[in-house]
Amino acid sequence: MNSPTPTPNVRQVTDIIGEWGLWQLNIVLFSISCNIFLALNTLSVSFYAPTIKYWCSDNNNNYTNYVDTGADYNQWHLICNRRELSSLTESLHMLGYGMGAIIFGYLSGRFGRKPVLWIAIILEVLAGLSSALSVNIIHFSISRLVLGMAVNGRYLTSFILVTESIGHKYRATLGLCFHLGWALGYCLLPGIAYLLRNFREILLVTSLPEILWLVWLYWIPESPRWLITQSKWDRLEPVVKRAVRMNSLPISDFQYQFQTLKKCYTNDEQQLNNNNNNENKRSYIWEVLKSPNLRRTTLIMYFTWFVNAFVYYGISLNIGSFGFNLFVNFLIAGLLEIPATLLPMIAINYMGRRPLTYGLMYLSGLSCLAIVPLLALSVDWPRVTIALIGKFFITSSFAVIYPYAAEVYPTVARDAGVGSCSVASSIGSILAPFVKDLSLSTGMNVVLYILGGLSIADGLTVHFLPETRGQQIADTVAEAEQINKYF
Repeated sequence: MNSPTPTPNVRQVTDIIGEWGLWQLNIVLFSISCNIFLALNTLSVSFYAPTIKYWCSDNNNNYTNYVDTGADYNQWHLICNRRELSSLTESLHMLGYGMGAIIFGYLSGRFGRKPVLWIAIILEVLAGLSSALSVNIIHFSISRLVLGMAVNGRYLTSFILVTESIGHKYRATLGLCFHLGWALGYCLLPGIAYLLRNFREILLVTSLPEILWLVWLYWIPESPRWLITQSKWDRLEPVVKRAVRMNSLPISDFQYQFQTLKKCYTNDEQQLNNNNNNENKRSYIWEVLKSPNLRRTTLIMYFTWFVNAFVYYGISLNIGSFGFNLFVNFLIAGLLEIPATLLPMIAINYMGRRPLTYGLMYLSGLSCLAIVPLLALSVDWPRVTIALIGKFFITSSFAVIYPYAAEVYPTVARDAGVGSCSVASSIGSILAPFVKDLSLSTGMNVVLYILGGLSIADGLTVHFLPETRGQQIADTVAEAEQINKYF
């Protein structure tokens, strides 16, 4: 009996497992809920090291009459001539973001997404515990550095896993949903800080519960796309079969569909090898930069991620500096994260990635500049209101650029591409904690001019990025080069 003619429409793994179902929901809920700890670990510094009132004497060598916030963090006397140590500690945490993107990005591409998630979450819990038990500022700073590496490595790896597990119809929407975990953590943090106050207790509560996610991780699969690009067909088959069952799809012709998928990729691989092109294997960022269109896109993405991080954290970590009450400001800012994520979820499929991104950057920049004439007012609420509006727009932009970046890079270099963008973002994050110190030296108006000017400048560069709405994500560098050639 002759075998059936191969079905030409089975060319993507989602043609077998479906674009969305219970299997994908498990991955998405795990990744989103993990991001609660990303916000808790990153933003908690706003409460245990807030702006405090103090007077210095003896040429800044001694301190007198500083207002203790009740946080044991102040036992290290991070004021007067030691004031910058607090900002430096948070900058080291953000430096860990960049290191985590490089280290875990490489490990993710080399060994797979799931092993990296195991390593990152375990390291995240241990570093959080070490931070809480720190004996001095050096111990604390090193712990925060390692924590930054772990949280960003876990975040980027789980984001890539989500991107590679769902179909293109839902990819942008779910990529934006990914940010909701951060928003929930943002909202929870002021309540935790208000109840605990002591920084050691805050760090324990925001780190140790993630142990439960290690149990959940046991039921999270490896990325099917990564297994395909590594030609690990024996490992892929049970993953795909489980996805078919969880999504309640017909399994009677599973073997036929799986072999058809394998044949399609095997033929593509042979064709690439015949052309002396090994693009089906993992590519590094310097190999991606050899492609003209991808190089242009990458440089613009680097600037975009840098500006988004610098402006976002420049506002978020200093939201108390605009006046009113720190806890109330933070709670409102956290609540705004939710509509700031929902807005682009609705708009991205109608406006596209490019116009939505540059539009949000323009609005964020204009909001920052609009605060300047309000600095002279004796009342706080106009400044706080405009600052929160500006944060709303930059939050939306930050949510958009994650799925946007994941779509412009191919599977063989997606971890390297998004990871290197995260490194650029980390540079902005490293500089952001010093915004508070800069405002004390030059005035808040100078800071706002910088934040607003960078946002508007970035909006102009985004015009030169490709539009990826409605397109399948690329698996090879050659396919990505074609996607990125369109303006």
